[in-house]
Amino acid sequence: MEEYRGFRIFWGDSHTNVHGEDVNFPPLTRERLRRIMEAAEQHLDFLMIAYYPFEWYYRKGFLIESCGHRDRFLEDWKLVQEAVAEANKPGRFVTFLGYEWHGDRRRYGDHNVYYLRDYEPLDCSRSLPELYENLRKTEAIAIPHHTGYQVGERGKDWSYFDEELSPFVEIYSSHGSSEGCDTPFPLDYNPAMGPRVSGGTVQDGLNRGYKFGIIASGDNHRDYPGVWGNGLMAVFAKELTREALWESFKKRRVYGVTGDRIKLYFSINGHIMGEALSSRVPADIKVEVVGSHAIDRVEIVKNGRVLYTYCHSGKWSIPEDEDGSIRAKLRIKCGWGPGSPYRFRRVRSKVWRGSLTLSEGRILSIEPCFTFFGQRLDRVSDRRCDFTFTTQPRSPLAPLLAQHHRLNFQGAVFELEAPLRSLITIQADYKTISFTLEEALRTERVIALKEEAEKLIGEEFGLTPEEVENPDIYWHNAWKMKVYRAIPYDGYHVKFTYLDDEVERGESYYYVRVTQLNGQMAWSSPIWVRFEGDST
Repeated sequence: MEEYRGFRIFWGDSHTNVHGEDVNFPPLTRERLRRIMEAAEQHLDFLMIAYYPFEWYYRKGFLIESCGHRDRFLEDWKLVQEAVAEANKPGRFVTFLGYEWHGDRRRYGDHNVYYLRDYEPLDCSRSLPELYENLRKTEAIAIPHHTGYQVGERGKDWSYFDEELSPFVEIYSSHGSSEGCDTPFPLDYNPAMGPRVSGGTVQDGLNRGYKFGIIASGDNHRDYPGVWGNGLMAVFAKELTREALWESFKKRRVYGVTGDRIKLYFSINGHIMGEALSSRVPADIKVEVVGSHAIDRVEIVKNGRVLYTYCHSGKWSIPEDEDGSIRAKLRIKCGWGPGSPYRFRRVRSKVWRGSLTLSEGRILSIEPCFTFFGQRLDRVSDRRCDFTFTTQPRSPLAPLLAQHHRLNFQGAVFELEAPLRSLITIQADYKTISFTLEEALRTERVIALKEEAEKLIGEEFGLTPEEVENPDIYWHNAWKMKVYRAIPYDGYHVKFTYLDDEVERGESYYYVRVTQLNGQMAWSSPIWVRFEGDST
């Protein structure tokens, strides 16, 4: 969109928590921090690391989390400072120093502090007003997250808020969504901290008249940055440097996605997301979305209510031109595999090695969908990409904690430009399948490594297929790769305008909410419009 003035979109995670040693985590070392940074650089443009200055310990056999300062936190902080400074590579990969504030977060709500420069202090201020006062002395921001919990029990108390120090707010993470009380996605993914209630939600803050941008980010606690499905942050900036990104942070040129890297452009009367304007004419709203899957609907939210819904389902079809090239996105996902209910004792992670190859056409882009260490995408040529995916055994925690469940799945989305007759070949370990792009647009597929499951069950339990009454268990415990139905460009691209001519004097906020058919979502930062005079 011309309204975006040549800005590029950069992707990052602003909430990867790094723990020091306690009953749940190993010691914090240079090697561990270097591994985190290298993993982030593989699939993100920037990382705002959040050192977690808390520790878990047992008292009389009961698990307790600390509150307040510990001397060893300063030792960890020095390692984090050095790792962040060392990993910053302007133009390639950008890092920011940060920590989760360990003052009275129960009272004021949780905040992550980030600095523009290296080697800044770990602030131990007890109250949020005191933290604010200290941060005003340097280049720093304090970002509220999972705001929708009960105020006074880790929800955001909007009575204490500084727009300059908190230019954006985290709307979604591994906890779920804090958008509002009657909005998509609950805040139930952390079963201990719920439920979501009125008072601290993002819409509660906006309805108070505050101006802040909207992002999503992981709140990941297992070192891996940018976990797909836990939230990512998008930034519109001129270049990939700390200074350019920081300027966009302060200008609220940001938005959030749940996992898929949905490109979202939104403007009102020529002003882009994050801006505020005065107007004597109706709001001319322009929206363009380039998704990673078929787009279901795009909603324009005004002052906490849905103003307009654009439904995209049913408005696109499969191309039929056999001679011309088309654009399409094809997703593959690996995971499933042996399950803990079957009492395996020696199940290890699964390493998938394979490739995707086109007989004609080219691969335009590759979007990683990673959730844990051990992933790699190598673009060998315009027609071939080699991949390594490492998936984890299914965890007994999966039904309870979504972030643990996601560790089991890895994948990628390939954007292709090719004729319908082009042959797509996917090789995964010892199995190979081939199909045309036209067939990919009509049908989903699965590669199941049942032979591997049969071998594992034989080695683990000494069972032969003849001794297994119901052979379902081989399918249930097979590692699998799903090849999703390909989506043509018209399915994942939306562009429309809407004129809001029912204006009233005063200021209104607007933001855009996008939902794909696979459930992945995006939220724009708001645009504020102050209507003055007679709009007629």
